[in-house]
Amino acid sequence: MSDFDWRTATPEEVDYQYSPSQFAQRPIAEYLEEYSSRSKGVDVASLRLKNAPLLIFIHGGYWQSLSAADSLHNGPIAMQEGIAFHAVDYTLAPDATVPQIIAECIADVKKTIAELEPTRVVLAGSSAGAHLAAMCARDQDISSRIDGISLLSGVYDLRPLIRTPTNEPLYLTEKTASEVSPQLLPPITASFAALLAVGRHEPPEFIRQNAEYAERIARDNANVVSVVLEDRDHFDLPYDLLQRGTQVGDWCLNILKGTEK
Repeated sequence: MSDFDWRTATPEEVDYQYSPSQFAQRPIAEYLEEYSSRSKGVDVASLRLKNAPLLIFIHGGYWQSLSAADSLHNGPIAMQEGIAFHAVDYTLAPDATVPQIIAECIADVKKTIAELEPTRVVLAGSSAGAHLAAMCARDQDISSRIDGISLLSGVYDLRPLIRTPTNEPLYLTEKTASEVSPQLLPPITASFAALLAVGRHEPPEFIRQNAEYAERIARDNANVVSVVLEDRDHFDLPYDLLQRGTQVGDWCLNILKGTEK
């Protein structure tokens, strides 16, 4: 476990620990191009199946980049599996604050579930999207409708980010960061299952936050699995969400299809 202290470290050290691209197996530009190319041409309308299992995905990008249009790369697998798929879109910083982004995501998730009337629901997110999914799951209406939450490479205590350039468009203070950090918020009653996964090729701080938030929500009575995947990094882990033969994919498919043990 990391013994890194964001309060006493230099700003440069904190920024390094919260820069997943520094630890990735390939250049970040390759991943971003891959997200776009794999998502291009995916028919969103065909993914909106009613009365079917539903995977809702919230993209990352440190609340300030990417979009739902870049997040459809799991759509083709969803179609093959007979699973509905929805990528959440939200206003990016600095045009929206983190609390506003959270509110948008909560509204989108509720609207999607109401429209599609799914049989089972997994709410998933990657990076900043994992933080947003965790915040959505704190909403009582959403928590009562989801069967599982798959959180990939998330930041659940946002306070360290106030000492990094990432915060420039976010305008977080230690106080406001604490107010939107699920790691620091009061417990909730959680009956859904949870998977928290992170790649071995990620900053130690992401691995630490993954483990600590898993412990945190386990205290909320959630059925929690926490894993560090040896051959994954921050940017290729989302490809596993519905991929059979991977720990993340098998977990999500078992929850969605009601075959979990």
